[in-house]
Amino acid sequence: MSKKTLVIGGGIAGITAAQKIAQNGGEVILIEKEGELGGNFAKLAYTFPVLADAKMIVTREIQTAKATSGIEILPQTELRGVSGSAGDFTVELNSPSGTRSEHVGAIIVAAGFHYMEPTAYTEYSYGRSPKVVTSLEFEKMAAENRLPKGNARVVFVHCVGSRDKAKGYRYCSKICCSYSAKHAIMMKKANPDSKAYVFYIDIRALGKGYEEFIRDAMEVYNVRYIRGRVAKVIESGSKLIVRAEDSLIGNPVEVEADLVVLASAMEPPEGSRDLAGILGIATDEYGFFQEAEVNVRPCHSSKSGIFLAGSCTQPMEIASAVAMGGLAASEALTLIR
Repeated sequence: MSKKTLVIGGGIAGITAAQKIAQNGGEVILIEKEGELGGNFAKLAYTFPVLADAKMIVTREIQTAKATSGIEILPQTELRGVSGSAGDFTVELNSPSGTRSEHVGAIIVAAGFHYMEPTAYTEYSYGRSPKVVTSLEFEKMAAENRLPKGNARVVFVHCVGSRDKAKGYRYCSKICCSYSAKHAIMMKKANPDSKAYVFYIDIRALGKGYEEFIRDAMEVYNVRYIRGRVAKVIESGSKLIVRAEDSLIGNPVEVEADLVVLASAMEPPEGSRDLAGILGIATDEYGFFQEAEVNVRPCHSSKSGIFLAGSCTQPMEIASAVAMGGLAASEALTLIR
């Protein structure tokens, strides 16, 4: 039986899993298809429900992984083949330096997620107007100090691609309510003279401090929440006109905006079904990796010896991804020992 574990994905779940295994005497090969570790976490400016510096946190975790004995990090590397069974897998890895074969006892899939490109929502003018951006693009604007100045009006739109079987996905992306509140607070902190509006269907804030966080957006930072789906975003000169219905009072509403931010859905990582085919494990109807038993074995895949960690299984926040990384590491250690 091999004592090594292969971890696929260098986001926060994969980094956590690798650290836990190595800190408990195991050996890890951590592969990441991109050139750097960090995944989606590395693209954030701040966390929620505490506005902590995301770059500082993820950089610290990456540095810890790099400094931990027993972790071999292979960037720009992808899995090309798997054979064998639990305790004795042979994996084929492909990197810029060529193909490499390794024997591992366990595999942890921590492939992360992808933000949906909301191009199907042509009514929102995404892709036509540079003033309509996704939440991830807003994070980049904030990091680069490019948020609107002066008496700007910024509109945040919930559930773009989520809870919408017509153009998007039936599921809730879980974190959008909270990260839209985070973005509205970031806007107000960066520019107290700005006005922030949030269009929502309903508020889903399940997590420690999440409800309070959204309440603070409303009551401390004076972000205006309007219940109703946005019907259209229209370019009007140098401004945008956001048209919707306030479903609480049953009246149409228009808001003039300088920037519109779309909370696009969390979707499975690109190539998830191809990776599942290589591994011989199941995915759900959307392409997320399928848990063996979602309630009691959430980190077990449909194949013995292959474990799952983080948001490659379903939309989840950072804390849950970290917890799953730790759980998958524990299960992998139990197997290889």
